[in-house]
Amino acid sequence: MLGRLLSCGLGVCLFTVVSGPAQAQNVPKADAKEPWGALVSATRAGEIVLQDVCLPAIAEGRSLEGLASTQRLVPMPPRAAKVGPNDRVWRMGTLRGVYAVGWADGACTTFVDQGNSPELRQMAEGVILARPEGFTRGRTEVVNAGKVQRTIFCARTPSGRIVASIATPVGQVERGTRALASTVYRADGWSNLCELERAS
Repeated sequence: MLGRLLSCGLGVCLFTVVSGPAQAQNVPKADAKEPWGALVSATRAGEIVLQDVCLPAIAEGRSLEGLASTQRLVPMPPRAAKVGPNDRVWRMGTLRGVYAVGWADGACTTFVDQGNSPELRQMAEGVILARPEGFTRGRTEVVNAGKVQRTIFCARTPSGRIVASIATPVGQVERGTRALASTVYRADGWSNLCELERAS
């Protein structure tokens, strides 16, 4: 999963820029009611993709395509999110690249290309811990030669273990590094990444 967390690239912009007074009238405020607030807020857009698409798709076994469509995400070619040809990609219609990626092995990742990484991390952790499956925080470590901080969250359910991760850049962000990558997947058996489960 780590390679997925660290993959990068920018999507194709879906908007036509309008100049002059029309632009001021048509561009919504970040705190506007849904779905317009998500258009200009990378954090809000990422929250929608993680909370309403990736997490329920994996944790509840719901259709990823159906959830993406309900949240107005648009299907994109895999190259738009720099993923493999067998992976599926949907893009939120935002001013910045925000994607849901359905990996060929069944995992789902929320990618946010640009944004405030500490704010995005706080949002993602809140969304994961609010899930009814009862996620607990596992191991936090700095990976990728000190460039990325990764935190693991684990939940035990009657149908097996669910793992969610949050990866955000550390220090000066290199060009092309995503502001947030949060992956959700099902795991067989115990994982040493779920460090807090050792005492249970």
